[in-house]
Amino acid sequence: MSGQKPHVLIIGAGIGGLTLAQSLRKRGVTFEIFERDASRTFRGQGYAIGLYDLGNLFGDALPDDVPPIRDSCHLLPLPLPSQLVFHLPDRMLTVEDSPETPCIRANRGRLREILSTGLDIHWDKEAVRIDEVDDMVTVFFRDGTSASGELVVGADGTHSAVRPHVLKQPNSEMLYKYPNPPVGGEVKLRGAEMEGQLQLGYSSYIAFGPGFTFFNGINQVNVEDDGSVSADYYWVISNNETSLEGTSNEELLDYALNKVQPLEPKFRCMVERTKPEGIRQSFGWWDALIPASRLPPVNRTLLIGDACHPMTPNLGEGAIFAIREGVRLGDILGQTDLSDMVSLRAKLDEFQRDIADKGHESVLAARMTMNNTRKGTAPMAWGHRMSPLAELKPLPIKLSEWRAERKHS
Repeated sequence: MSGQKPHVLIIGAGIGGLTLAQSLRKRGVTFEIFERDASRTFRGQGYAIGLYDLGNLFGDALPDDVPPIRDSCHLLPLPLPSQLVFHLPDRMLTVEDSPETPCIRANRGRLREILSTGLDIHWDKEAVRIDEVDDMVTVFFRDGTSASGELVVGADGTHSAVRPHVLKQPNSEMLYKYPNPPVGGEVKLRGAEMEGQLQLGYSSYIAFGPGFTFFNGINQVNVEDDGSVSADYYWVISNNETSLEGTSNEELLDYALNKVQPLEPKFRCMVERTKPEGIRQSFGWWDALIPASRLPPVNRTLLIGDACHPMTPNLGEGAIFAIREGVRLGDILGQTDLSDMVSLRAKLDEFQRDIADKGHESVLAARMTMNNTRKGTAPMAWGHRMSPLAELKPLPIKLSEWRAERKHS
């Protein structure tokens, strides 16, 4: 068995699982990747995410045929840098893609498409049981099929099917669901309305109201038939005091409209432009505190990303953690073989405990971030400390005159 690499079963084709798969592909380690969704388009891929340290984030994990990660930027084809602005009552803070602070806001669907290059993903595969024996582990799926290998990696997100196997505890006992989830909606803008929102923050912004925050951002830019552009915006209002379970879209919209009344018109107009059918009720937030001390020694199954340390989006670090862990695990597996399983298990256990403790710290930090911002602490965003912004910069393009090249359509 000397020199033989483990065959790896990756459960979950999200960003972390895809990164691990590409890293293994680059290193010649065999693997299979399984996703519970029925297809790539089965459901929405989630909203845009911030990425930073792009020169080092993926290291050398990606094969040469994988397109540049910057191609996933949600503002393309607009010639604008990714930018986040905090509008506080007494000041503004910002972070922007630049040589000094490199970062992008990535469209999640585009990023997953890039990271799927060259991969054969097994769709509609929901893991329901995992059996580990001395020299093998087998995953059983709801459709009656199974797959076997030397290692299983749970990269299947917050509601992981692999986590209960590892911790011998159901997700219902581990996950904390925030009792009053945020309210959100979606709006498509173009022309002058889109220009007005871009002016407030090219990628996204957060306005701070009395006891709440209002997030507004672009998920993706669309090129219309005539080369003009529109943008799919989404907004989210934090909600700490009101139970909205079972509330209709119309009632949620009324709640949102009342909530944003203290904000300036340039902010609240996004809610005012929203129709009841644009309200999204799927903003349930969960996290979990799973320090390394709760984990058993690694045998043949381990966890990465939100399967290991589910966290809310407050810090915007979830995807960064998942990518780094996928890269790091791929590197470990590429340098080891099955001739010494004791040594391999020790390396994997050290890895698992390290990422669990770092993730645990990030979960706690995410719970505190908005409180600290209100107290005057300049927060971290997209990997950089936000800087004071004296005034908003003029938009460098005029959308009424700008047209995209057809190759971007």
